[in-house]
Amino acid sequence: RVGIPDAASRLDAYPHQFSGGQRQRIGIAMALACGPDLLIADEPTTALDVTIQKQILELIQGLVAERGMALILISHDLGVIAQTVSKMLVMYGGSVVESGPTEAVFARRGHPYTQGLFAARPAIGAPRGLRLATIRGSVPELVDLPPGCPFAGRCSYTVDACKTTRPPATMLPPDHAVRCIRLEEIAAQGAIAP
Repeated sequence: RVGIPDAASRLDAYPHQFSGGQRQRIGIAMALACGPDLLIADEPTTALDVTIQKQILELIQGLVAERGMALILISHDLGVIAQTVSKMLVMYGGSVVESGPTEAVFARRGHPYTQGLFAARPAIGAPRGLRLATIRGSVPELVDLPPGCPFAGRCSYTVDACKTTRPPATMLPPDHAVRCIRLEEIAAQGAIAP
């Protein structure tokens, strides 16, 4: 079902004898062997060319629909997220900083980390050699996170309260939540789409 040509004759093959896309398909088959209600796909398209990436995503979406499973897709690829999921979570330092319907999160980008992720994407038609935006600083050690917002050490909007206060979720319509104590101020500056 996952598209391995002549699968029966390849049962004794070693992993290095399969392509990257075939190894992904085998991993999917193994995950589905016991008929789960939930499929967790962690970076299922990493290191695959765009053609194979599309095939793997279509395979996952087809299997999820056919078997009535739920899907948790973990990815840093915003294009994959946009094509594949209806609801998303943006996580930083092990914490959810933004969540909601994918279209709403893509449109509003309420948390400074989400804004940074989108700003760091290459733009179609950008001049060759143009440097991508980066998020300043470095990722904190998970065992040494600040008591407040996990992104406080890298955020350009940080004030002292960000370092000590864990931000509550602020709800934006429709079912879009952002965890940033400066959300209203950032929105007033025009940094968040209406």
